[in-house]
Amino acid sequence: MRFQTTLATAVIMLSACAAQAQDSAIILGKSTYAKTCAVCHGEGGKGDGSVAELFQVKPKDLTQLSKRADGRFPFSDVYRVIVLGMEAPGHGTSAMPVWGDEFMADALEDRGVSKNDAINIAAGRALSLAYYLETIQE
Repeated sequence: MRFQTTLATAVIMLSACAAQAQDSAIILGKSTYAKTCAVCHGEGGKGDGSVAELFQVKPKDLTQLSKRADGRFPFSDVYRVIVLGMEAPGHGTSAMPVWGDEFMADALEDRGVSKNDAINIAAGRALSLAYYLETIQE
């Protein structure tokens, strides 16, 4: 009985930690979005950022990604675009920065961060951004 109680307590604690980690990732993603994406895609992700009118094709409404993918958030596609960038009519030769490169360069600027750590930091920032975008779906 004592083992079952201990096991149940461990499961509850791990679940709480996982939920807290996910909340932290979303908070980081929201902050990253505000610093890197909002200027084009708008504060609410509707494609109405302060420089949106400068593009031939309006930036994508990021709140409709799930709707355009038959109701399921296209997480891996979103992550890939964040990390690798995209070639799209609205961006011409990809005016959208390749955020994986940007996040990597930013991490490498920190003193004492190895290339492997910088890769992990960049991947984490991209993941947190994708998690945040999933939360703003309509």
